[in-house]
Amino acid sequence: MLNLLVVILLSYLIGSFPTGIIAGKLLKGIDLRKYGSGNTGATNTFRVLGWKAGVPVALLDMLKGFIAVAFIARFAPFDAAVYPESVFFISASLASVLGHIKPVFAAFRGGRGFGTAVGAITARVPLVFPFCLAVFFVVLGFTGYVSVCAAAAAFSLPLVYLLVTRISATPFEIEIFIFFIFTFLLTLYGVREKLALYFKGSAEVFEKARILRRKPYR
Repeated sequence: MLNLLVVILLSYLIGSFPTGIIAGKLLKGIDLRKYGSGNTGATNTFRVLGWKAGVPVALLDMLKGFIAVAFIARFAPFDAAVYPESVFFISASLASVLGHIKPVFAAFRGGRGFGTAVGAITARVPLVFPFCLAVFFVVLGFTGYVSVCAAAAAFSLPLVYLLVTRISATPFEIEIFIFFIFTFLLTLYGVREKLALYFKGSAEVFEKARILRRKPYR
């Protein structure tokens, strides 16, 4: 029990590392929480600081989840008779994402946790990453809206996991499959307001990322 609590605590602290806030302070001397959507994740970093800051922040946010699962959870001594390895993966993933959303180092105001979740899942089942990433960018090309992309990629996650376990040596674990379904539902809940804006046609989209762009009215 103590090992599991240590994994959760350390994963939360790593997830709390405020990458977006640090980028804002270093590059423009601003608090990212006071601009754009007010989030500290990669999307708002792209919006406020541009891609040169957005890309490193996205990668570092992913790295937080990756470290939590690949190092903290994987190398923690645990009794398989009490907790299966998947419990440590799920706990480290949720704790690191929670740290990103409610970071203790940034007054509990963070981002939405998508990048950190991607990093955590990639550390455990790396083969799902390219498939879900492809879904993300295809949807981005047609919608230009990150929240729709996140929902679509999360929806594909359990399906891709099933596919990967069929075509590779990756073992199927029902606990992880259920966790991926839960991840989709959690993502859907997290972006529900953003999705409502998009379907109402009042959302601000990244037109430059769209394949089919809106033609300006003359």
